[in-house]
Amino acid sequence: MGEFIYSIDANCQYCYKCLRNCQVKAISFNSGKSRILEEECILCGNCLEICPQKAKNYRRHVEKFKEFFEAPFMVSVAPSFFAHFDYPFKVIGFLKSHGATVVNETAVGADLVSERYKKLSENLKKPVITTACPVVVDFAEMYYPELSGYLASVVSPAVAHQRFLKKHFGDLKTIFLGPCIAKKRELEGIFDLVLTFEELNEFFESEDLHIENFTERFPDPPFPENGRLYPMNNGINQSVTRNFSQHLSIEGIRNVAWFFENFSSYNEPLFIELSACYGSCLEGPAIRKDLSILEKRNRIFRHKKVLDALTGKRISSYSYHLNLKRETKSRPSKREYPESAIQEVLLSIGKDDPSKELNCGACGYNTCREKAAAVLQGKAEKEMCITYLIDKVSSVSNLVVEETPNIILIYKDNQILYKNRVARNFFKNLSDSSLLEIARKCEKSRENIFDLLVAGKSKRFFVKTFELPEDSGNVVILVDMTKEKEQEERIKMLKKESLEKIEDVLSKQMMLAQEIAGLLGESIAEAKSHFMDFRKFVEDK
Repeated sequence: MGEFIYSIDANCQYCYKCLRNCQVKAISFNSGKSRILEEECILCGNCLEICPQKAKNYRRHVEKFKEFFEAPFMVSVAPSFFAHFDYPFKVIGFLKSHGATVVNETAVGADLVSERYKKLSENLKKPVITTACPVVVDFAEMYYPELSGYLASVVSPAVAHQRFLKKHFGDLKTIFLGPCIAKKRELEGIFDLVLTFEELNEFFESEDLHIENFTERFPDPPFPENGRLYPMNNGINQSVTRNFSQHLSIEGIRNVAWFFENFSSYNEPLFIELSACYGSCLEGPAIRKDLSILEKRNRIFRHKKVLDALTGKRISSYSYHLNLKRETKSRPSKREYPESAIQEVLLSIGKDDPSKELNCGACGYNTCREKAAAVLQGKAEKEMCITYLIDKVSSVSNLVVEETPNIILIYKDNQILYKNRVARNFFKNLSDSSLLEIARKCEKSRENIFDLLVAGKSKRFFVKTFELPEDSGNVVILVDMTKEKEQEERIKMLKKESLEKIEDVLSKQMMLAQEIAGLLGESIAEAKSHFMDFRKFVEDK
């Protein structure tokens, strides 16, 4: 089937909120990509609900649903079906009009399972944990394998219902409709298709179908007795109807984890109903969230009243010999690493002392040691540690300040707090008191250019001053502009010399012009005299 839950890399901003809320830390962050570790994931769906960037999604099978319209099929509708849809009986009408020859309630399977639970509870010698929730089952078998023996050896209502449908209605293809993503893995190879309520809504939207236009139809008998209570808090316990003192109901994966952590010392008879979702199946990951749990609960009871009034056989009147035994498995997922390897990772991220193990949880892991183990496993990167990252950035910043070609001084009150390498070399012959005086002059100066005599040499600096936050000190940055000053002076000298040369050339040109003009004047006067003599001669002629 491929990935059940996957990451959308383009949306992921690496806030680690999904990891912080993942009870089993089944999400890796490597090489700039987040990935759900399917072999470790219990498919609780928390990461989908809490991701602020909507960077997690689960594999949809809307297109595959259309293929079922070509031949008769059966549909098992989870009890929370009547809480999710505004017109559940019209949805059933749609299914029947598109090839569903049987639409039966999964609550029928729940009643079959409850019968097995009753038999178990009659001779209860130790605690028994219900196995209706696939997330709880995976959580126990993978992360608390020592508790696997307490899981009831009974299949879930969905599995029981599929076996009932096949035996009662024949070998038709089957579809399961529910609010749970984990059912996709639990029922893989059992049902031919597992759809969430969200997926069915998505199909309606893609086909532009308006459910209110379909005819109301009711589920096919046989009908359940108490199985319709399963999706609500304490619903399984109510259907089993045992003494209250021997019942316990816990919701929410964190509460289940707390219970598992503190369970080993208890060995009295107890029937324990566990659900991974707060609000049980009425708050499953793929059920609508725009309705309050109270409204969903009211819908369950309102539709239950209608369904209870239907005429038809009840499952209690049937005598089926179905194999509903569940094989207990132990699938440990925890990995242990030697202390030396853990310490090596801790040392590499600057935690060379237990006091530096803050266990802040910012990276998503509960403790620094847990984070170190994840690094060894290849699930996490060192840079996910915020304190390590700050130290790394700070060290880079310090290196930049230390190696910059500009002079940097930091002082507070009457003390020089810091001199970078260039400052130490440049002012090596000056005392801190003299340096403090220079720094204060720079700060008080209203000019950005500051001339300073150092070791008998005139230096020019561009000055920038500012105060550090929280009154941590004053910073003076001196950018050496002496070369620029010398160049400017050379340019001025060059201009002066050029102007003087041009003036000299022009003076010589003027004198030459005057001499040429004098010679030309004498020549013209003499020519004019001769011309006048020649004219007089001609006229006399």
